[in-house]
Amino acid sequence: MKAILINESECEKDLDSMYDLNNIDAVIEKLTEMNPNELTEGDLVNLLYVQVWSEYHPFGLFKFIGIEDECMKFQYLEIEWL
Repeated sequence: MKAILINESECEKDLDSMYDLNNIDAVIEKLTEMNPNELTEGDLVNLLYVQVWSEYHPFGLFKFIGIEDECMKFQYLEIEWL
């Protein structure tokens, strides 16, 4: 199933060339791998961006909005460091 990120520009601001997921297309591709049957509206999803050279790992935090026109809709919330 396709995925749509409703605020791509906000997510793109937090991406870095050092991350494995370093562009908006890679983030959306990773979101398409989510199983829509396991998500309910309002669920929060973390995507690991992986920063190889650091002991801290950035995660993108996304909110699942729902399914519309056979597309999963997500909203980017923020970057978290674990």
